Amino acid sequence: MNELIILIPLVLVASLLSVSLDWRVALASLWAVHLLVSLWLAIVVTPEVALAKAITGTTVCVLLWPSLRALFTGTDEARRQARRVLNLSGVGSTDEPFLLFGAILAATGAVALSQAFPLVDGANNFAWLWLALLGLLLVVLSRDIVRVGLGLLLLVNAVDLVDTMVARNQGLLAIGARSTVAIVLALSLAMSWTYLQARGGRFLADE
Repeated sequence: MNELIILIPLVLVASLLSVSLDWRVALASLWAVHLLVSLWLAIVVTPEVALAKAITGTTVCVLLWPSLRALFTGTDEARRQARRVLNLSGVGSTDEPFLLFGAILAATGAVALSQAFPLVDGANNFAWLWLALLGLLLVVLSRDIVRVGLGLLLLVNAVDLVDTMVARNQGLLAIGARSTVAIVLALSLAMSWTYLQARGGRFLADE
């Protein structure tokens, strides 16, 4: 029952993350995902693992904050250029209604796969599959570089969650290794976005 209470807001905030137009909402949703996953782990694993997850999620969001703020604040011209730079990976961004429809399909797929291939018990299986499918959706379908990065972080969350639930008695080394992967990914994304914000005009000038 406690797991289901956490699952509902987890689905909602992860969906909000995938369709949000505001970077503050997206970052807050990512932080909420980490906190909800940590609450989940406090129930199904140990409080120590949950605390490590919460600290990791907070660190990830703190690392992403400056680069996202730099990309989306400033003059109107700077914001327009940032918008164009973010779409360098493709021609325009995927429409938010399409991503919302994809999130619904991801939830449906998670329900089906959790019943067909139950790696862990009950709602636990749906939780990691939902995060994995939603992250994969953002990585594959989105042409917005920020959304692709957030999708990668959701995938890392999903792998972290299922790995923790499969091998529940893990040492500090395993916990630290997973946290390091998430933090290094967040730092790499922040540096990449900062580089694009600083040097993106050079790419646009070549168009």
